[in-house]
Amino acid sequence: MRTRSAVTALLVLGLCALPAACGPERIGLDDDAGPGGGGAADDDGGAGQPCVPGDTQCTNCVDDDGDARVDGADPHCSGPLDRDEESFSTGVPGDNRDPKKQDCFFDGNSGGCQVHTCCLLPEPCDEAIYGSFDAESDCALAQSCIDECAPITPPGCDCFGCCTVCAPDSGECHDILINQGVSPDCSVEDLASDDCVKCEKSEACHGGDCDPDACILCPGQTQDDLPPGCEVNECPGGGATCTSSADCDTGDYCSTGCCIDSVD
Repeated sequence: MRTRSAVTALLVLGLCALPAACGPERIGLDDDAGPGGGGAADDDGGAGQPCVPGDTQCTNCVDDDGDARVDGADPHCSGPLDRDEESFSTGVPGDNRDPKKQDCFFDGNSGGCQVHTCCLLPEPCDEAIYGSFDAESDCALAQSCIDECAPITPPGCDCFGCCTVCAPDSGECHDILINQGVSPDCSVEDLASDDCVKCEKSEACHGGDCDPDACILCPGQTQDDLPPGCEVNECPGGGATCTSSADCDTGDYCSTGCCIDSVD
């Protein structure tokens, strides 16, 4: 019987960032500014600090894909190094393409901290698709992996891209593996589709649970999705809330309303 008992390391929450990172609102900038062809976000009514444009689609303060979600408020943005706001691909060459191994999803590269895909999928895992698997060896995490990946993982996700994603239109939420090597045709408009591979989050490696009933937003949600009684969103572990990365410490990234640690 396969178990995941080997996955026992403890993690903390956070996400990589750039010094010029930009959060979910674009404030005080011309509507037609920025690359990608999308419109600017509306002013947030004065709450928070103005968005400061960075040099990726997920930091440029522009709604590149026209879905009314900008940068860290867009479920397609894994972090400030993500170059593609239109899909779950990060746009980084070679990044998160392997169907058999899942890399730390939020560090902007395709190496380092990894686990076997079967560590994240419901049992039984199809080894004909994902390769031979031994839970004891393939799911174990080195302390160096934990130290590098834990602080750059956002709320609602584990370190390897198993995230609770909510469709902005329907509000329907699913735990899906957003790695393009596993779910290349997954669309946020149809998260229930078989194209979006369902996953089980690593208990050892995650950025904290998202729970709108506890005022903690999931990827794809905004404060409009909070229930009555939640004036503003909360963040796992008491982290700082934000409407723009300018509300966070220098270099940190505003993801789904929470300030996420930057890459050292």
